[in-house]
Amino acid sequence: MTRAELIEMCDRYGIEEDDEVDLNKLERMRAEERAEFIERIEERQHDSGFYAFQDTMEIYRRER
Repeated sequence: MTRAELIEMCDRYGIEEDDEVDLNKLERMRAEERAEFIERIEERQHDSGFYAFQDTMEIYRRER
């Protein structure tokens, strides 16, 4: 985590300059947010039929 990322996360979670910062907790929160973001993207791709399209394209490639 860079200093800029740490400052941005502290601003996002309302951590003041004088507060104690648990870096492990911040990193876990960041990992959870990323996992949720990836899950939302995968759900959208599934709902839009993107994965089905990819499967169809793979079948066409293998037939060649």
